[in-house]
Amino acid sequence: MTHLPAAAERSVLFVAYHFPPMRSAGVERSEKFVRYLPEFGYAPRVLSTRAFGGDGTEGVVRAWEPVGLYRRLLNPAARAHPASASRTRTTGSQAGWLRALRRLLFVPDGQVTWLPGAAWSALRTLRRQPADLIYTTSPPSSSHLLGRFLKEQTGLPWVADFRDAWLYDPLDPALLTMPYRREFERRLEASVLAEADAVITATGVTAADLRQRYPQQGHKVRVVTNCFDPADGTPLPEGLVIDEGTRIGPRDVEQDPPAELEETELVTSGPLRLVHTGSFSYSHPQRSPLPLLSALRRLIELEPVWGERLELTLVGELSPEEQSAAEGVARVVGTVDRATALGYQQRADVLLVVDHRRPWPASNVPGKLYEYLATGKPLLALCGPGEIEEMMNALHAGLCVAPDDIDAIDDALRDLWTGHREGTLPRVTASLQSYHRRELTRQLAACFDDVTSQ
Repeated sequence: MTHLPAAAERSVLFVAYHFPPMRSAGVERSEKFVRYLPEFGYAPRVLSTRAFGGDGTEGVVRAWEPVGLYRRLLNPAARAHPASASRTRTTGSQAGWLRALRRLLFVPDGQVTWLPGAAWSALRTLRRQPADLIYTTSPPSSSHLLGRFLKEQTGLPWVADFRDAWLYDPLDPALLTMPYRREFERRLEASVLAEADAVITATGVTAADLRQRYPQQGHKVRVVTNCFDPADGTPLPEGLVIDEGTRIGPRDVEQDPPAELEETELVTSGPLRLVHTGSFSYSHPQRSPLPLLSALRRLIELEPVWGERLELTLVGELSPEEQSAAEGVARVVGTVDRATALGYQQRADVLLVVDHRRPWPASNVPGKLYEYLATGKPLLALCGPGEIEEMMNALHAGLCVAPDDIDAIDDALRDLWTGHREGTLPRVTASLQSYHRRELTRQLAACFDDVTSQ
């Protein structure tokens, strides 16, 4: 996994609970940092969990985690019938109290059970292969508790990376409904800010929140955003054919035949092709395409010609409710591999980003946004105020409208169609060099330089 070129002189213990073979946006951030860090003088030694497999991967230490014990504790059926526990579904009432039990017992998160094995593996690794610094990345937030412990034991510099905010925009609803737990985790977060030599966030909103709540530690906080890697955008196999998907309902007969993927070209005579790749509520319970689908349905019902002007393709898994809402107004493709998803992006005229409204400025930016930006295509972002809107405006990347404002979505669709017909759809022309994975790794290495020279 980690090949150390001559340029690498320092070693970093890189603690990443989420790491290949697991796949997620957070995994990609860590994986790419590990890939490019040797170019900037740092040899990463990864510490991860055995929970996702991957034993024997070069340069990666897998710490034991009591996953089986954890599952049996939260699933009573597992104690009586371990072999069939994975096939046993709990009732709604059981699931409710099990979730409550988990929130009471496992703080700050369920991965806290990994810490004893990870601490033992980390100290053994550091004895055998001394490092110059320690890096931890969250979520899970418990990874930073491991970083704090390792710094106490070794005295090594420690960099804590917040891929997502811990308390500002919490992933766990318990932090919004259990005040005592929120206060306890605030103290944990404060201890991380106090003990870490540097704190990295993936967004400016998260950084601003930490600086505001911990002004004495504000000088430690810096932003290293997520990004895209051109190395991932490899050409699609020659002659690859993709399915146009299923347009549910009476419009099935209007499907175009499958077409070979071609280079992106300006199309002004056919329909405006809008594409979204990825899931919605299955990725986040509050992320929904329903307002978009409602706006499109209303537009078509009022003026049927819009059924021929707009072609919406949804690539990814939909919930039953989303499937029903898409009937007659969108083509539903389902889950596809990455190469095929990139193909749909390349054939689109406009790419869709869908977020959900929050009572505060959003701190997260989906990795999909960076992937979309790399295509140069205009974007329609359904989002509230926050990091996504700021990035879109700074790069002149397209239109942003509130995710639940059907009238505004209607207006945006009309404006995009006009631009498509007249050949004036915007393209992302601003320099994206600052969002290149290698450039962001250079910024991370600069942070490492600072803490190791103190």
